[in-house]
Amino acid sequence: MLLSILANLIGFYSLIALPVVTTQTIDISQFKDTGQIDLLERVYLSDAPFRKNNSSLGIEISAPSAMIVDKKTGLVLWQKNPNEVRSLASLTKLMTALVFLDNNPGWETEVMILESDYRNGGRRYVYAGEKVLLRDIFNTALVASSNDATMALARSTGLSPEDFINQMNLKAHNLGMLQSFFVEPTGLDPQNISSAQDVITLIQVSFNQPEIVNVTSKLLYSFDIINVPRSYTVENTNLLLKSYLRVMAGKTGYLDEAGYCLTSLIKGTKEQEIYLVVLGSDSEYNRFQEVKSLAQWTFDNYYWPN
Repeated sequence: MLLSILANLIGFYSLIALPVVTTQTIDISQFKDTGQIDLLERVYLSDAPFRKNNSSLGIEISAPSAMIVDKKTGLVLWQKNPNEVRSLASLTKLMTALVFLDNNPGWETEVMILESDYRNGGRRYVYAGEKVLLRDIFNTALVASSNDATMALARSTGLSPEDFINQMNLKAHNLGMLQSFFVEPTGLDPQNISSAQDVITLIQVSFNQPEIVNVTSKLLYSFDIINVPRSYTVENTNLLLKSYLRVMAGKTGYLDEAGYCLTSLIKGTKEQEIYLVVLGSDSEYNRFQEVKSLAQWTFDNYYWPN
C-alpha cells in the first residue's frame, strides 16, 4: 500500500513539480532493494527548488512542446508535451558540435571552403576558395547558425558524411535520446527529429562543454580569411543575448516543419540555473518572448534553498 502511495506521489511530482508535503515519517532503507531509492532521493533532495505559489500553472505559449529543468538537480519544473516528436531544425547543430569535438583535428587547422559545403537556407558567410581556421568555422556554425560552415566543420573531422551521421545517432543513443534521429548535420532536413525531453538531455551535455558555452554566448564574432585580405563579423541569431536575462548558452532553430525553436541555459539573480527548450513557437519573436516569460515565471514561482 505504501509503495503504491509513493509511486503516485512521485509521478505527480515529476509532472508538475509541485512541492511534496507530508507528515508521515518514511524509512527509505526499505526501498534500497526495490529500485525506487533513486526516485525517493530525487524527490527529497535538500537542495531541490520548490514552488512558492502552487496556484500558478505556468505560462500560456504558442509552442506545442516545451520544458524547463533545474540544472543542479535535473528536476522538471514545468513541461508541455515533452515527448512529442518534432523536426529539430538547427538545434541539430548542437549534436554536430558534440561529434565534432569528439573528432577535432585541432583548432589551428586550416580548412578550405568548398562548393560542396554550400547549402540552401540562411545567409552565406564563407565562400568557396576561402581558407579559414577551424576555430573560426566552429564559431560561425554556432554563432550565426551557418549551414555552409557546419558542413565544412563536419568535413574537417575526416569522417565520411555517412560516418559522421552514424556518430551523431550513436551519441544520441548513448545519451538516452531514444526519440531522436539525425540524417544530416545542419538541421535543414525535417527528418532530423527529437522531443523536448531529448533536447533537454542534449543541452545538459552540450552546455556543459566550455567550447560550446563560450561560442553560443557571444553576441558577435569576427575573423579573418587566411588566403585573401578579407574579414567577416557574424551576429548571434539568439536575440535573448540582448535581453535582461543572463543567458549562459543557447541555440536557435527554424524550419517550416519545425516552427521556431530555442534552447537556453539561463542564470537567475541568486546564481540558480535552468535549462529551457521551446519547440515550434509560431513566430521568431514569440520563441524569444516565450523563453523569456517561462524563465521569469520559474524564478518568480520557485525557491532555491541554497
